Amino acid sequence: MRVLVTGATGFVGSHVAEALVAAGHEVVVSLRGRSNPRWLAGLEVERRALDLALPDRASEALAGVEAIVHAGGITRATDETEFRRVNVEGTRSLLRAAVAAGVRRCLLISSLAARGPDGRPAELSAYGRSKLEAEQVATGFADTLEVAALRLAGVYGPRDTDLLPLFRMARRGFVLLPRREARLQPVFAADVAELVARLLSRSIGFGPWPIAEPRSYRWAEVGPLLGAALGRPVRAVHAASALFLTAAAAAEGVARLRRRAPAFDRRRALDLARHAYTCDLAGTEAATGWRARVGLAEGLARTAHWYREHGWL
Repeated sequence: MRVLVTGATGFVGSHVAEALVAAGHEVVVSLRGRSNPRWLAGLEVERRALDLALPDRASEALAGVEAIVHAGGITRATDETEFRRVNVEGTRSLLRAAVAAGVRRCLLISSLAARGPDGRPAELSAYGRSKLEAEQVATGFADTLEVAALRLAGVYGPRDTDLLPLFRMARRGFVLLPRREARLQPVFAADVAELVARLLSRSIGFGPWPIAEPRSYRWAEVGPLLGAALGRPVRAVHAASALFLTAAAAAEGVARLRRRAPAFDRRRALDLARHAYTCDLAGTEAATGWRARVGLAEGLARTAHWYREHGWL
């Protein structure tokens, strides 16, 4: 099958592109002018120009394509307008062009942020609202396009820059973590990519389908697991949420001065310090026959190994 992968130069998208090539598909990747294709080096893919902010060129990128994995979008923005422009309107433009081009299927890479944190469904962030609205846009194409929405939990693994500061801190012998009882339920990037390759030619309905490792963890467990991954003792310091929020406010202030999206913001601070994102996978497992294979201990060890190999640690 000839498949277009949007966001293929990013963390999740590059793992998806690799898995699809390995599964024997003809993979087309979309590139923006500012995209860095370093993770596509040596991968047998066709490269086509596509910027979700410039929808008029979408038809060129979709020529001959039978299915789409829409992993493109942004997780950082200067304001909610930018989230909507790319994540919502970009999705609308892409799917409209896909229908016109005769594309049959689309796997929409969404996020648990579209559901909101555990027990707090009304506390959607600007990012979460944009992902939810993108899902709602996709349902509007149900008559002409088969779409399934995959709501990913926190994805980690090789190439992940978000988790890197935590590893670098732990390498010094300590790590600053949220309160002990808070929970997380992540998913390893390779498991996500394997699922996407499996679902490309399988009908499961729209969902949205939560995607995560089968078990959740307390943050109190993360420090020892990081230490094991790095092969050294790591002291976990559990900080109050106010510290994370203060750091986020400072990072946002610096980003505003530089006119850039902040690397760390209040959304991420709240997700770390106050919120939990866990999910029931029974429906997903029944519909897909898939179950994540990589547990957090193995995933952190594989991530640490990759960081070292590439000089990131």
